[in-house]
Amino acid sequence: MPNQNTLNRLVGAGSPAQGSLAVPVLALASNTETLFTNQAGGVAVLYPLPPTTTLAGFGSGFDGFPFRVRAAFKVTTGGTSTAIISIYANQVGTTITSGNKVATITSQSLATTSTSGYLQATLIWDSTYLKLSGGQEGAFGTTVVTGGAALTNTAISIPAFSNLNFSVTANLGSNVSGNNFWLTEFAIEAV
Repeated sequence: MPNQNTLNRLVGAGSPAQGSLAVPVLALASNTETLFTNQAGGVAVLYPLPPTTTLAGFGSGFDGFPFRVRAAFKVTTGGTSTAIISIYANQVGTTITSGNKVATITSQSLATTSTSGYLQATLIWDSTYLKLSGGQEGAFGTTVVTGGAALTNTAISIPAFSNLNFSVTANLGSNVSGNNFWLTEFAIEAV
């Protein structure tokens, strides 16, 4: 649920044509990392604010201010596999850049079942150093909990405020078909 600190937000959509801020279910038939898309078919990219907007109290684009990026999700597997959710920074087009992976979490082995979880990263961007740093935490299913961990990649390059954006991917640990991933909420909050 959004709170008064929510800066931007995308939500899951059960049916088509709910707008560019809605994310439809992602069906995976193999273990290929895939970006979530918006209703229009483009990559679901979330910015703290539109790149030309400033927020009172945040000066020039979050420089030195902590913020949190959170994804809440659920998955149903069609066979026995783990499920993997990752958050990326500096998303450009449809290319997944492994060095831009901020946070990731993997479920326990799922055997034709459904589970849910969340993954979040508390981040800070330095406009002089041009790097993103912070930590991650999350929970996925009944057995996987992470807390206070380092980012998947430390010191991610963010060359300008306009590159400060985030996307989410889903993947499987095994090559099984009949899998559905729902991104129920993807949000950026001031800390």
